[in-house]
Amino acid sequence: MREPVMRNVDHAYDQYLLAHEKDALHAIQAFAERMEKSHVKYGKFAIPVFFKPHFLTPRQEKLIKSASETLLGIVNKVVDLYFSEPELAGLFRIPEDIRKLMSVDHGYSKNVVVARFDAMLEGESLKFFELNTGSPAGMGYADALEEMIFSAEELKPFIEGHHIRKENRSARLLTALLQTYEDFGGHEKPQIAIVDWRTVKTRPEFEALKVFFEDKGYATVIADPRDLRYKGGKLYHDDFRIDILYRRVIFEELVEKLDEVEDMIKAYRNRHVCMVNPLRSKLAGSKAVLSLLTNPGYDRFFTAEENRVKANHLPWTRRIEDAERFYGGKKIYLIDFLKDEKETLVLKPSEGYNGKDVTIGCETREEDWNRAIDRALKGDWVVQEFVPIPVITVPVVVNSRLDFAYKKINFNSFVLGSKYAGSFSRVSDDSVINVARNGGLMTALTVEEVHER
Repeated sequence: MREPVMRNVDHAYDQYLLAHEKDALHAIQAFAERMEKSHVKYGKFAIPVFFKPHFLTPRQEKLIKSASETLLGIVNKVVDLYFSEPELAGLFRIPEDIRKLMSVDHGYSKNVVVARFDAMLEGESLKFFELNTGSPAGMGYADALEEMIFSAEELKPFIEGHHIRKENRSARLLTALLQTYEDFGGHEKPQIAIVDWRTVKTRPEFEALKVFFEDKGYATVIADPRDLRYKGGKLYHDDFRIDILYRRVIFEELVEKLDEVEDMIKAYRNRHVCMVNPLRSKLAGSKAVLSLLTNPGYDRFFTAEENRVKANHLPWTRRIEDAERFYGGKKIYLIDFLKDEKETLVLKPSEGYNGKDVTIGCETREEDWNRAIDRALKGDWVVQEFVPIPVITVPVVVNSRLDFAYKKINFNSFVLGSKYAGSFSRVSDDSVINVARNGGLMTALTVEEVHER
């Protein structure tokens, strides 16, 4: 028997479009029109998308699945360690009032149920540079994109010929929510609330998820946390009883408005609502956690396999404060290091999101880098090893002809419950790739192995 042969499907896809240019142009136009009417929006505006999936080989998927599932176990353990190991708790610098909020017993076994790990993937090199464990987004967007790719008649010969497998991230999200509710002690058929501020720009994704959940028979409402009311031992939105509170509101924003969401917090404290993710999940998502995970001094808290995954798949990261101690407690040593190693480093706020204030040394003028260093020394920031950013071709229409543009790409892996649950990718002309910064989306799909005998 011969070894399985994996074709360069990405290149084959581009060539397929070129060989069927007239059909491809029509399909791209129809795809754009469908997108305008879809839930794939950021606020009122359509998110940039491209008529192409990010293709994964079976070997890549196996690597992603194994590393992602192990990493979820690691971050769940980190949260437990925060509450059991004073040595580690001191690394987080959590104010006492916030610590008390995070200490609330949420009523089920996992600290993190819904996670998205953001990475650079090139060949079989996989580096997770951010761990989103608070309120990660993207499942609904990726499924909507995938559905439009699979329903395009012009692509069916290619999809069938290359054995491209369909995913369903929303279904796996629902399964994770239901399993968590069962672990929580829920017995009756649950009603679900997707909870975030009414003005968030990702609300269109909530609407897509609501449609999916209700199609599966689970009554669902989209609610602002300020509109929830706690009465009779239950949490309500108007007359709608909430059993599962799928929390999409960002932890930092919630803390700023605690006095406006008292009913939700009371129900959570009293374990009268199953909140997913629990508030303590935020601990695992801080960029400062990577400072702990990439420091060999803490390897004793983890298994050999967990340490292997950390060593192979996490870029070196240190909180600025930790780096100062590492360099002898003398700030001048740290400053020299940050300046001398500028081309290989990234600076970012420990608690930042949406790519805000991320500064990449090799793409930054020296005077701007020095300003970033000054800002980092005065706040809670991390310094991270720069991971090269892969590039992918995407189809575009230029002067009524099919062409291809080069985009930078990162990869986003979902782990829901305890299982890898598919992925998607983000693309941009910029190195800080984020939808909030005008980045685009691609669904990620696995190509089955083709055995030639």
